[in-house]
Amino acid sequence: MAIRTEQDALLAAVKNNTGSAITPSETVLIDDLTTEHIGPFFAVTALIDSTIDHSECTTNITDGADFILPMGSTMYGNFTSIQLVTAGKVLAYKL
Repeated sequence: MAIRTEQDALLAAVKNNTGSAITPSETVLIDDLTTEHIGPFFAVTALIDSTIDHSECTTNITDGADFILPMGSTMYGNFTSIQLVTAGKVLAYKL
């Protein structure tokens, strides 16, 4: 099976456990409500309950509603950009 995206490559590396660590090239602290932060990001970890603004970012999530990422949780995916809406503090990881 051919690898098609960065997300597929990440999942394949985890599955194959090739011995090399999967580490972000950059970790971005996002704690403001006015800036769209440009990725791409492969994971987002909430440091406090955080509301992600679906309309102001590209998360590749098909449901068009804002959503809460609970404190301590990590969401993996292909996030072109991220913006918070009413509250939050997250760490976003770039490949």
